[in-house]
Formats: sequence, C-alpha cells, structure tokens
Amino acid sequence: MLKYMKAVNILSISKFVLASSIVVALWGCNKNSAVSDAGLNESRPVVIGMPNPIKESTAEEILNKIGVAFAVPDVAEKVHYSVISDSLAQMDFVWNNAECTARAEPSGETSLKDISGFYYNWKNSLEVKVGYNNAKANWTKDENGNSVGICIWWDAAPGIMYSVSMKNNADAENLKKLANAVYVQQQGNQ
Repeated sequence: MLKYMKAVNILSISKFVLASSIVVALWGCNKNSAVSDAGLNESRPVVIGMPNPIKESTAEEILNKIGVAFAVPDVAEKVHYSVISDSLAQMDFVWNNAECTARAEPSGETSLKDISGFYYNWKNSLEVKVGYNNAKANWTKDENGNSVGICIWWDAAPGIMYSVSMKNNADAENLKKLANAVYVQQQGNQ
C-alpha cells in the first residue's frame, strides 16, 4: 500500500510540475512583451507565428517587380494594391457595389489554375473570352445568399495567370465585364 501511495504522490507531483511549466511557458509567450537584443539598448515586440505574406504595393511597383499591369475599371472605388509572397499581384476595389479582387501571377502553367483565393462549390460555370484568351467564369450563392464568383484565364503570350473575383452580384456577364475591364493585354493582337 505504501508503494502505491508513493507512486500516486510522484504522479501527482509530476502532473503539477508539468502544468506549472506549461503555464510559465505560455505566460512568457505573451505577444505584448518585448525582448532585448544582447548588447543593444533597444527592444522589439515578440513576433509569434508566420510573417504576413501580403505586402502593400503600388501599380508601378507591381509592374516593375512582377511585370504585371492592371487597368482600373470605370467607376471603381477604393483601389488598393498588394503583393502576396513576392510573386502574386493583387488589386482590391469596389466595382458596381461589389467588393472585387484582381490577381495576376507570372506562371509556367499551360492550363487554368485558380489563383483567386475563393473556394466554393461552384454551381454555375461558363466559358467566356477575356481579350483574346479563353476564360472560365464560375459563380454560386454563398452562405448569406450573395452571388459570388470568379473568372480565371491564362495569357500564353507573357505567361501570366489571372483571376478576378466578386463578393456580390456575380454572374457570367458581370464576371466577363470585370475581367475585360482589368485585363491589360501584354502583346499585340493574337
């Protein structure tokens, strides 16, 4: 019986020590704390997790660094540019009362690749043309009843994959209009 009690006490103490260690470790990971670099008189915030791959940009930076240009559609508002992981150009804006995003990424792909970031079970799909490129428009209703959609295409001449997305008012005609409004043809007519 004495051996059993010693084993229970050791087990209880071990659990307490483990729990205490976890609490101390988590307390030390407070993201509002600061750490000092050895030998430096400055402190910096502790960063927990992965760095954000999205960096604000401009149309000029995107053209110079990635080689992609977007046209800003007529009546577009709140235009904002960013780059994701140094290779995917993004333009966010509001167009005809819908939040929209245009994306482009230089690619060696020869078939359509969805770079839109919209992951839905598409109920509707239609082949359309964006400039001289074959494209695919997909749309459906989201959980709130909004008609969401994407249009994706690949421009073989410069080797760029494109997508546009709409968070409202998406149908084949609006997606095609939006895609053609942001697309900047990189080479002469094919």
